[in-house]
Amino acid sequence: MLPLNLRVMLSLVLLAISVVAPVSARETIHVAVASSLRGPLEEIRNQFEQRHPEYHVTVAYVASGKLVAQVTHGAPYQLLVSAEPRYLDMLHARDLTLAAPMVIGYGELVLWHPDQAGTIEQIIEQADFVALAQPKHAPYGQAALAYLQRHFAHDRYADKLVYGDNVAQAAHRVHVGAADVGFVALSQVLELGLLSSAYTHLPTAPRLPQAIALTHQTKQNRGAQLLYDFMLAAESQQILATFGYQSTAAQEFAHVASD
Repeated sequence: MLPLNLRVMLSLVLLAISVVAPVSARETIHVAVASSLRGPLEEIRNQFEQRHPEYHVTVAYVASGKLVAQVTHGAPYQLLVSAEPRYLDMLHARDLTLAAPMVIGYGELVLWHPDQAGTIEQIIEQADFVALAQPKHAPYGQAALAYLQRHFAHDRYADKLVYGDNVAQAAHRVHVGAADVGFVALSQVLELGLLSSAYTHLPTAPRLPQAIALTHQTKQNRGAQLLYDFMLAAESQQILATFGYQSTAAQEFAHVASD
């Protein structure tokens, strides 16, 4: 056994090492994501953190248009995921992102009608309230309003519209019964596990490109670049496909076939 004075000295040395070199904490990656992408992003985040336990991903779900204001005013996001690339283009034009946005897939607008059946025209006609995301800053709201304007006379829907700040809030209005039907993202109804009879695809509504970009704050956080790369990897693309997002390759093929 070591002499008492040596044991005391060894204990003091070990204590000093523990103070000087504590176990490093997990590094946090701050991400802002369009609310329509909550379902797949939660799965992607879980997969990423399992693969990279040294990082913790925090996600803020906001309307895509609001990303511009938040990042412009210094929000500490390192990775942005938008349901409309032009919002990220605006940030890139202001030199607030490292590069132009990259499209990772295409989302789909659907009409959720829990207790109604019939054609889209009949469902809209029968509804007292129709929910959609605020078109001023939400891409799914812009797509929904464009669809209504294209297919219906203004007086057939104008007094029925109720808005959510983003498409998640629009879906919530339908979920709690504050609106009879609502224009939401396909990924949301798939996340909820709804029967296909509860919603209707809108063939004439265009697919919405989903895009990602890194901000300059990534320079202080290697994990954000790793997450960005992970978002483009086959594993994440498969998760997106599970939630109804069409791959960029499939969309390009569809575009060529329609020409």
